[in-house]
Amino acid sequence: MLTTSKLASGGEGLVLPDFGLGRIGHLGIVVRDIKASIETYWGTLGIGPWKVYLNGSPPIRNVIYHGRPASYRVRLALAHSDSLMVELIEYLEGDTIHRDFLTTHGEGVEHIGIFVPNLDEPLARLRGQGLTVLQSAEGLGASGDGRYAYFDTRSTLGTILELVQAATQRATPEYTYP
Repeated sequence: MLTTSKLASGGEGLVLPDFGLGRIGHLGIVVRDIKASIETYWGTLGIGPWKVYLNGSPPIRNVIYHGRPASYRVRLALAHSDSLMVELIEYLEGDTIHRDFLTTHGEGVEHIGIFVPNLDEPLARLRGQGLTVLQSAEGLGASGDGRYAYFDTRSTLGTILELVQAATQRATPEYTYP
């Protein structure tokens, strides 16, 4: 039986059963121009400040894209809107699902992300349920102990699902806006 609870916004929301993955922690949005996009999100919605990072391999390692080793570079901008992290992703080069999304769909919401304390168990469980890993890697953050995996859940969720084992220490951003 589903129940409702009061939300921070003052409205009511459904309390979902615990499927062992946790709550949605971020939205991944692919953009063509990260600088213009963060200025728009800040000016239009007041979302910010934004921390901007250059990301890719290296230092990220063991990148697997559609089952084969790969490398890529993207620029990320991270900010919070209440408890939800908004992640803007600008594709720069290489083999990545972000390039695929931009080519096929243009700019827009590419994935939902859930933070997990340890990626191993949910990774095995979702693979066991027949979900395909589109891309995965390890070596996130200054400590290099973060990992991620993107699952093809487009036919069931309408979008891609990312599971993230966050690094114990985030890397230093290139810059912050504003």
